[in-house]
Amino acid sequence: MNRRPARPAPRWAAALCAALLLAPVGGAPAAAAAARDPADPYAAIDDYVQRRMEETGTPGLSYAVVGPDGPLHRAAWGTDGDGAPVTAGTPFLWGSVAKPVTATAVLALAEDGALGLDDPVADHLPEFRFGGAHAPQTTVRHLLAQTSGLPPSSAFAVSDCRGDCPRPADRLPALDRIRPLAPPGGEYAYTSANYLVLAAVVESVTGVPFSDHVRDAVLEPVGADGAITDPASARDRALAPGHLPLWGATAPAATGLDPHGAAYGYLGGDLDDLAALASLYLRGGGDVLSADSFGEMSREQTTDDGAGTGYGLGWRVGGLDAPLDGAVWHSGAAPGYSAVLLLLPERGLALVMQQNSHGLLHDAASTDVLFGASAMLAGAPEPEGGPSRTVYLLTVAAATGLAVWLTATAAGACAALRRPRTPAAPPTRTATAFRILPGLLPVGAGAVLLAVTGVDGALAWAPDVALSLAVAAAAGVASAVLRTWADVRARRAGAARDRAGAVPGQASRS
Repeated sequence: MNRRPARPAPRWAAALCAALLLAPVGGAPAAAAAARDPADPYAAIDDYVQRRMEETGTPGLSYAVVGPDGPLHRAAWGTDGDGAPVTAGTPFLWGSVAKPVTATAVLALAEDGALGLDDPVADHLPEFRFGGAHAPQTTVRHLLAQTSGLPPSSAFAVSDCRGDCPRPADRLPALDRIRPLAPPGGEYAYTSANYLVLAAVVESVTGVPFSDHVRDAVLEPVGADGAITDPASARDRALAPGHLPLWGATAPAATGLDPHGAAYGYLGGDLDDLAALASLYLRGGGDVLSADSFGEMSREQTTDDGAGTGYGLGWRVGGLDAPLDGAVWHSGAAPGYSAVLLLLPERGLALVMQQNSHGLLHDAASTDVLFGASAMLAGAPEPEGGPSRTVYLLTVAAATGLAVWLTATAAGACAALRRPRTPAAPPTRTATAFRILPGLLPVGAGAVLLAVTGVDGALAWAPDVALSLAVAAAAGVASAVLRTWADVRARRAGAARDRAGAVPGQASRS
């Protein structure tokens, strides 16, 4: 594959200012609560969202309660990555909330007769050869329903490219080397790779870039005029950096976006843009889709053996506790951002939320805020507590502590080499192996992380853990090499000493 991803360029110096960035968020809720109208039907939800915002250390957030005709309530707090106040007009990236939008574009093409949902993908993309003999059996519907057989890890082969990136169709050869989980339709497996392939299908059918088509066919017709679909629109909207976790704090990081990634995760906009999409779906497709097509999108799909998948065509269906068990929803994240769009069709309401921070270990906390607020909107009491940052903090502490310990160990081994001693009993090879083993453990952990995410992915989704493991791995290798060399020298010195001591004894016996 011709992919040439560029390293993300987070502004690490801003980590020193993280506390200052969080200060306005922490100070705002008390004053806002004191000034709030007690008759406001959304006051309790506002209070809950702001409390969770403080607890999760989120720098900026906006959310809206939406009806079929538009927002019923909007709120925004905190600061963006440039330090400006977050408002309803502040743009964010939405991550995988892009997937129902992509599905909408595909179903609209199907309604126009440009393609069929049961068309083989290879009919539109002859270069699609994933799965070998399975490729001709893979349909557009399989991609939409996440049942193509592509494994979750396949996303890292074709997504999250930055810089001079190939178009979607040119990334497909990277899928040829991936082993299918099952024949098409045989198993559900969520992966952004399915939607990258859909972008290539749309481009093949329409002859225009996916970002242009989705803007013309879906976004602008519903009033999402400010949506971000590519780097040019991100610049036009002055998209501020999102925030990544750094050793317990957050710092702005300009990670960039995949120029051809609007179909699977690099779509965005402001609160009104996201609310316009929610209104479209509450209206059953509005002027973009027929009610039948939207019904198909929001219906749970099944595998060939009849097992439910919890996924429709671009939507997650159900899977939540009451009173949200009838919800149709999708969450999403891009490096430094997260968002959720949740529909309550039986109530004619939706709740949308976007946040300007995210990390690999923060996903549960990011989505929990929206689910808690949605449950309150559906009549449930305010949730108590929520996912804490304990797992994240323990992981970072362990990785950082390992890096510090192994760096100190490597320094000690280096000092020992400079001042060699001959021990009374030189270490055995087994003892040497056990001495260097701890230093090699982070090498394995780092290798697993890189194998799953790649260098760019690790730095974009978990920079503090990735950097700590990198330092630990380097220090561990250095420590292992130095300790091994020191033990080899000690054994050689011991052997030489033994030989020197054996000579007089041999002479006396002669």
